[in-house]
Amino acid sequence: MADNLVVPISKVDPERRIFGGWAYVVRKADGSQVIDHSGDVVDTEEAWTALEDAFYDYALEGRSGDYDHAEFGAADLVELVVLDKAKRLALGLAEGSTPDGVYVSFKARLSPAGRRLWAGVKNGTIRSLSIVGEGWREALDGEVEDAAIVDA
Repeated sequence: MADNLVVPISKVDPERRIFGGWAYVVRKADGSQVIDHSGDVVDTEEAWTALEDAFYDYALEGRSGDYDHAEFGAADLVELVVLDKAKRLALGLAEGSTPDGVYVSFKARLSPAGRRLWAGVKNGTIRSLSIVGEGWREALDGEVEDAAIVDA
């Protein structure tokens, strides 16, 4: 089962070829639970830890961004921030100032794929991010579904 999560690009730094946005939002800044496009929710400590670990693994082992899932090596991860109540408190940020989730930024490479990606970000034809990953779904009744590669 392949899913494609549309993550709007919310910040672009044209001088440094950097662009980013929220890769996954669990709860909005007002505290309301987010149900993603696949109907999935991250609503337990165990699910939050699994999501956090998946993004940390991506930062350690992946870090590469592609262009339209067809041209690889187009960008590099330069920022990944996992924010929740505890981290906002540690950073001195007010409760309700950010969603609970993962914010990422990438720097477009100077490769041909990176140039095409950057051109699309700059002219607005590329307006979202997609991160490919692998995970396991657990149904609410406790049954584990088959593993799937998911764009998140």
